[in-house]
Amino acid sequence: MIIIIKLGGGTINNQDFYKKWFPFETGLKEKNKITLYCFHHAGGSASVFRRWISKKNDINIISVELPGKGTRMDEQFIEDMDLLADQLADAIIFKSQDSQFCFFGHSMGAVIAFKVAYRLKIRYNVEPIKLIVAGRHAPYEPNPDEFKSYMDDDALIKEMKKINATSKQILENKELMEFLLPIIRNDYRLHESFKYQGEVLSIPIIAHAGKNDIDANKEVMEKWRTMTSKDFTLREFEGKHFFIYDLGEEYINELIKDIA
Repeated sequence: MIIIIKLGGGTINNQDFYKKWFPFETGLKEKNKITLYCFHHAGGSASVFRRWISKKNDINIISVELPGKGTRMDEQFIEDMDLLADQLADAIIFKSQDSQFCFFGHSMGAVIAFKVAYRLKIRYNVEPIKLIVAGRHAPYEPNPDEFKSYMDDDALIKEMKKINATSKQILENKELMEFLLPIIRNDYRLHESFKYQGEVLSIPIIAHAGKNDIDANKEVMEKWRTMTSKDFTLREFEGKHFFIYDLGEEYINELIKDIA
């Protein structure tokens, strides 16, 4: 999901705290450069976007790290979507004072970005310019995931195999899986905590769908149309649920076009 916004004001203190949310970035500081904040899927971390950050382009790319993930493993994980959205809204306002910025979110990251977009409007009177969502059903739709966070590890591993999110080598590594499964389960708890409360944005939305994504194909992504009172565009790409990574630079280039 991508949001391009112009700040409406506001200042936040505690700089060291807010730095933790943004461990990796391109670092472009030129005036009028748009910043792209990237939100990962369930089971991921800020590092999944490192390849995007290393690519030379005309925007500043920042990957967002949630508490309890990646570089913030020593912190308490947040399992409440409302609390997470409030803290992210504060952090992004602090980071991007008086500049334009965007969000990109895939799967779980899409609904996090949607929630943060609405929080920015309510808390700071900030109106995004554009929103791009990828690989996730519309917020008002019931969660179609067969796996629920209360299920056992075998059910979670089955879900991971279904969406082809993890290599066979990792799935067969018992020690590594014992470390990863609780982290992934926390993400599912966070995702399940999202409750749609009638939020509708007043900005153009662009939806990206993988042709062979069984959970978020073109028909599923079309329903994001009702999440805005403005224009809606749907784009289809080759690939399954993780097409945003599988397509490599082809997808990154198309994403940058949509931002521009």
